Amino acid sequence: MAIHKLYGELAASLVRGCWRSGGILPRAGTGLGGSGGLSAFEGAYRILRLLEVTTVDEKLAVDGEQVLQFVTGQSRAGQLALPPIDDVLEAWIQLAQQKGYASLKRLPFAPHDDVGPVMDALVGLGYAARHGNTFLWTDRIARAMQMSGWWDEHGFSRDESDERGVDLEMRAALDSIPEDVRLAALRDDRAAVAKALAARWAGGAWLTDDIDDAPWWRWAALGSEANCLVELVQGPGDLRTLDIS
Repeated sequence: MAIHKLYGELAASLVRGCWRSGGILPRAGTGLGGSGGLSAFEGAYRILRLLEVTTVDEKLAVDGEQVLQFVTGQSRAGQLALPPIDDVLEAWIQLAQQKGYASLKRLPFAPHDDVGPVMDALVGLGYAARHGNTFLWTDRIARAMQMSGWWDEHGFSRDESDERGVDLEMRAALDSIPEDVRLAALRDDRAAVAKALAARWAGGAWLTDDIDDAPWWRWAALGSEANCLVELVQGPGDLRTLDIS
């Protein structure tokens, strides 16, 4: 059954993602290198222990290159007490995000080559759909995405929701943008735009420019907003960008 292959592909991908030295995967008895306290790696190690791929001290119980065959075969033979597939997917999602291997948004994306076999297995079971050279997550993976915290209870990507909120707010800011802030955006001075947002954009309106400078930690947290406003000012949709000299 395809589910056994999926367990195998996920396990193999977790091993590749945890192996810090690159190149050929290690032999049985080799430690994977430690997680450095990162929760994504800790979750991966937990699943690998449950799948009997690693020992309690995070050493491989089988050769790295044999993980796919080992887990797939043990699963088919009923010789593993398999954790719920959503638990395995959740660990893989967190590690894939940490490594930048796959997008967790509900938009088409091109995954890293290292996770190509996993994506193919996920397509085979309906967790993702293929669109040319890109993939798109389906509702079937929603539970694992929610467990990982990347999707909300309605199945929406939290990152996309945040980006939509920033876009709507910055479009409102653009409507009455002060001239000095607009010119800073046209110069691509994103730090100046962030500082202006921190000191003068409040409650959906621009304040007068005699407000005291905001502390660094306030404007440093507005990088996404500043980038969005700069792009809106510089974009073809804002005809006011034409009058810069």
